[in-house]
Amino acid sequence: MQTYPIYLVDMPRRLAVVVGGGQVAERKVKDLLEAGARIRLVSPALTPALQALAGSGAITFVQRAYREGDLDGAFLVVAATGEPEVNQRVWREADRRACLVNVVDDPAHCNFITPAVVRRGDVTIAVSTGGASPALARRLRERLERLVGPEYAHLARLLAELRPRLRARYPERKARERAVFRLVDSDLLAIIETQGLEAARLRAETLLREDSE
Repeated sequence: MQTYPIYLVDMPRRLAVVVGGGQVAERKVKDLLEAGARIRLVSPALTPALQALAGSGAITFVQRAYREGDLDGAFLVVAATGEPEVNQRVWREADRRACLVNVVDDPAHCNFITPAVVRRGDVTIAVSTGGASPALARRLRERLERLVGPEYAHLARLLAELRPRLRARYPERKARERAVFRLVDSDLLAIIETQGLEAARLRAETLLREDSE
């Protein structure tokens, strides 16, 4: 399957509708919540974890079977009922409304698929096999989880703090990129791991001073 990888942004303004209340729907809901989406969940019954989310107000819960019109206002739709006929009805409505839609385990009725994801703060790594082997994608994600530790989240945070100064100091893009890569390729990551973020900030200041001399 040919794919075009993208990251969706501004999800807190977007409504995601998940149809289904089982374990698969639970995973989808948790992933969408992590991205900040507003969620409407439609299902006659829920897993205990989804019940807790609905009870806390984290998601809007419509306790009944799917009906035409439940996708009103949706930006993104997930059909995860485990019932092919219901999933197909959801897909038809989503397609008519030009929504992003994923019918679980039915790539022919998806216009997006979800990758295996590693999150480290603002650092997100997505792995996909284009639907060929979700098991392989999962194993690759597990390897990346071991290789990319929480220190990368701190490094991203530090580089974000420095970005305005770098833009002001290096208005020319290529010069700015060279300066950023000098920071990325320096010992900042090791310092974060061994001494913490504040020590890395001090080291970054030293590197910036040396770069300007």
